[in-house]
Amino acid sequence: MKYLKDEDFIKKFGQKLKQIREGKGISQEQLSLLTELSQSQIARTELGQINTSISHASTYAKFLKVNPMELFDFSDLKEKVKK
Repeated sequence: MKYLKDEDFIKKFGQKLKQIREGKGISQEQLSLLTELSQSQIARTELGQINTSISHASTYAKFLKVNPMELFDFSDLKEKVKK
């Protein structure tokens, strides 16, 4: 398994969150209403600008109806991390 620096990991997590959210046809605004997290926070998480908490990751998984571990499975991400 390739080691990811924290910055890369945060960006990959955001990409994965966006991939799952869009795959389920849910907008950032809808996810914000479901999770009671701000749309701005969701956007910044997806852009890899902020480090989300485990608690928020669990909340995202719950409302996206996925196993929390899916948010951390980056194996299907084809895009390179942009710095």
